[in-house]
Amino acid sequence: MTNETMKGYYHVSSHGLERNDIFRNREDFIDGMNDVALCILGFDVQILCFCLMSNHFHFLLFGTESECKRFSDEYKRRCAIRMRRTAGEVRGLKNVDIQINGIDSMEYLENVTAYILRNPLAAGILVMPYHYPWSSAASYFNDKSRQRGDKLSEMGVRQRNRILKSRIPVPDHYQINEEGMIIPSCYVNTETVEKIFRHPSRLMMLMARKIENDVEIRFGIADNVSMTDQEMLTQMNELIRKEFSKDTISQLSMEQRIKLCLLMKRNFRAGVRQIARLTRLDPEVVAKVV
Repeated sequence: MTNETMKGYYHVSSHGLERNDIFRNREDFIDGMNDVALCILGFDVQILCFCLMSNHFHFLLFGTESECKRFSDEYKRRCAIRMRRTAGEVRGLKNVDIQINGIDSMEYLENVTAYILRNPLAAGILVMPYHYPWSSAASYFNDKSRQRGDKLSEMGVRQRNRILKSRIPVPDHYQINEEGMIIPSCYVNTETVEKIFRHPSRLMMLMARKIENDVEIRFGIADNVSMTDQEMLTQMNELIRKEFSKDTISQLSMEQRIKLCLLMKRNFRAGVRQIARLTRLDPEVVAKVV
């Protein structure tokens, strides 16, 4: 059997937009959440977790690689259509890459789940992951009977189409909250995630850990969501201590600074300008070595 027919776990991530946002306001996020719920109906994949950020998104999917790619392409297409409709954004997501990476161990499956769900926290949004409304974080280890809303199947066709901005038929169990958003637990495979972590404390513990570097470096997506200068400075200082046994960059020779530039580029996908700022080197010099 090939990767085309074998099912497995895949981390799907979009490259972060630099100048525009995919989701610009609360209505965009609600539409984006509903697009996830509608998009999944057309593909033989399961969503274990996901998170929508203003300029990128993450999914953890179970299915074949080809089917996961088809799902991600369709979700990207839906986002582009909405961006064109609401903001007149013609280019949309045309040049935005979608990366799909297979997960090869249970340990890393846990780490990727936590990484996706703690994205808001890592981005500096001051809420706990399970309070962030644009992800599946609040769906696990909850009393499902209390996650109730209005059943879409009990609404008239026109009302349902108006709320969802779509004519796609939906399953009878789909429910919406007071803002017209389909509740994630209706379509996310929460049972599998709960079996993987076995207890809510393990999921909470991993979400509290800073695991971004491990996941991004291993999957080669560190350039999808760039670090702030402060975050990069922390990583740079750790490299200085580990690689050169020095405390500050001022103690490094020029040769060592050049090596540091290469390490920052290789390990964290840092850009030329950011490396130049933090290493206090001329950008032209940095560009030549990295």
